[in-house]
Amino acid sequence: MSTEQQQAHRPGPFKLPNKAHKAGRHRTKGQVDRDCRGRKDVKTLSIRTRRDLNRTERRKALRSTLKNQRKKLVEQNRNLNRAPTLVTIISFNAELDAARVVEKLAACDPESQSVASERGNITYLHVPRFRGRYGFVCPLTTHLDNVLDCLKVSDVVLFVWPLEEDLTETQSLLMSTILAHGLPSSINVVGDIPSKGKQRDQLRHTVLQLIDSWSLNKDKIYDLDTDANALQLLRQIQGIRKRPTVLQRRRPHLMVEKMEPINVRHGLCTLKLTGFLRGPHMDANKLIHIQGLGDFQLEQIDRLKDSLPGAKGSNEEVVVLKPDENQIDLNTEVIPDPMDAEQPNVDDMLKAEVFTTEKETKLVPKGTSSYQAEWIVNDDEEENDDDDEEDDDDSMEDESDEDNEDEFAPTDLKGPGFYENEGMDIDQMTVAGTEGGEFDDMDIDKDDVKKYRKERENEQFPDEIDTPMDQPAAVRFQKYRGLKSFRTSPWDPKENLPLDYARIFKFGNIKHTKKLILKELENEPENGKFVTHGDYVSFYVKDVPAHIVNEWGMDMPMIVYGLLKHEQRMSVLNVVLRRHFTCNLAIKNKANLIYHVGYRRFEANGIFSQHTNGDKFKMERFMPNDNGPFVSTMFAPICFGPANVLVFYRDENGAQHLVASGSVLDMNPDRVILKRVVLSGHISKVNRRLAIVRYMFFNRDDIEWFKPVELYTPQGRRGHIKESLGTHGHIKCLFDQSCKFY
Repeated sequence: MSTEQQQAHRPGPFKLPNKAHKAGRHRTKGQVDRDCRGRKDVKTLSIRTRRDLNRTERRKALRSTLKNQRKKLVEQNRNLNRAPTLVTIISFNAELDAARVVEKLAACDPESQSVASERGNITYLHVPRFRGRYGFVCPLTTHLDNVLDCLKVSDVVLFVWPLEEDLTETQSLLMSTILAHGLPSSINVVGDIPSKGKQRDQLRHTVLQLIDSWSLNKDKIYDLDTDANALQLLRQIQGIRKRPTVLQRRRPHLMVEKMEPINVRHGLCTLKLTGFLRGPHMDANKLIHIQGLGDFQLEQIDRLKDSLPGAKGSNEEVVVLKPDENQIDLNTEVIPDPMDAEQPNVDDMLKAEVFTTEKETKLVPKGTSSYQAEWIVNDDEEENDDDDEEDDDDSMEDESDEDNEDEFAPTDLKGPGFYENEGMDIDQMTVAGTEGGEFDDMDIDKDDVKKYRKERENEQFPDEIDTPMDQPAAVRFQKYRGLKSFRTSPWDPKENLPLDYARIFKFGNIKHTKKLILKELENEPENGKFVTHGDYVSFYVKDVPAHIVNEWGMDMPMIVYGLLKHEQRMSVLNVVLRRHFTCNLAIKNKANLIYHVGYRRFEANGIFSQHTNGDKFKMERFMPNDNGPFVSTMFAPICFGPANVLVFYRDENGAQHLVASGSVLDMNPDRVILKRVVLSGHISKVNRRLAIVRYMFFNRDDIEWFKPVELYTPQGRRGHIKESLGTHGHIKCLFDQSCKFY
């Protein structure tokens, strides 16, 4: 056959297309690591090593690496099991309280051994058949601080639920506070449930619905009716997967079971605190924080022999650790030099951040700085009069006053939005404003009605303030500025800082500093002088008030935390909060509130501001009622996040009410918080683009002072003050479009 007679093959109508290549779904690095389960390929070795080793040697090196990792993991698990599993019992069942639960668990096995700590706050239980040790803590549910302190250091939480009734209002508030604070691993327990029958199923269904309403794990419910069920609960506590919180993983902590004062002199003493250390390693050079007392230095650390029943790998010899010349000091503030014009608010070991703005050429008076020139407005930008506007002026003056007043009197004209930088002052970790005005009295008002009316007025007319009649507006609002654009207008965060700002610390790069500090936790000290998780230790704390020993109740848990580097220093702390759904109080800005920030608890008068993007943030006069986030700023010690934050309000009777919850945002002293003031006036006459406004100002001097600031209307019209009319504060305004107020 010739080439001309050949024809190309054409597929028929039933020909199917080839299958497309499927590359597979994308997996993240974490998913790939979980799928590999620790297995590695020989190609993962470094390039330099592969050049020197052959295939067999690379495989041997890989097997050696896996063996070392396996050995390290086994040692870590052994250390985790050295200390007794700390269990906090919270009972919502009046017939089965926490103490009775401990009694049933201790009596379920005849071979078990139960020992109480010296202070009586911890009950240790050793069960030989499970090779496990337990430490049970039963805080009083009526004391919220005790419950939260125990939860911060517990490995497991036992919730004892009622059978046929819901939680009371007090119990529901406690449960919501616990969930906002954060939980480790939890187990659900019930009591006095029938062994079988239809009633048992109904009761279990009721309890499951109650647990599900709080979004807790409801896979298994344990009862304590028989010894076999109690043993099953102990087995579950021993084998449950522990989920330590970030606070437990990053900071060494200890629940004190023995307290003893030593060397009492001049009202101070060396306090000896004994207990099991949990978390990362701890050495004598670090600082510690006692919950509710403050930060202290250590005089000595003793690693003691574990004398409790069932001790594993206990140390026979007592090891004494003492601090050396590298011990961290307790300096919380910078001591400024009064003869130095500059404010040393930057840590010496970190670079300072320099504020820079774009330069713009302007005609300004001699001696004016570049920053001051930003607030000078050129007359050419504001005065844009033409012939049409002059015709409008003549026609406006011929119109009747009564007709225009009746038509436009109910309408408000929004005046300029002025902003003032919120200054802060250090006084027992409180914040005080620098400008005295209507909203600057931060004493808690006893009259709730007056406070609610102010909050409602602020919601209806945000930031609006009446112009004072007894003093010039230029004097009253002399600390405020009119921003042409809240987003783009520059504002120097170093301008007009109070003297106390020279006493705080600031990081040039907080993320890099945090990374270096966390990396130190992974590497053990080179000298080998440290104690680690599971060691039975005694801390000798220096210069503790001697009266603490007598005033600290037996039912109050004492928790000791090891501080990370720089966490004793003072800075500006910003926390992101949301109003709690149970809070219906009117919380004023700068109100005295109780803040639970991670392991710290203190009172502060925080400044509320919006949580938005940008470099400037508007101050909130009241805590927002919506569910949106907001930021509270205060002077406080540094706390590296993530860390949970709870905010409480103390009423006249001393009771605490949860008002907000959130987390730590950052430690940024350069956060600019601006107080906004809006001056409003009433329309008297309107003719096209011109309008006469009254009741915004009451004298001619104030009009000339605020003339460069832009005006706006509720309908979105923009304009400026053209001139003043008369001597009683009437002004003529010119807008960009024809004004219609309706």
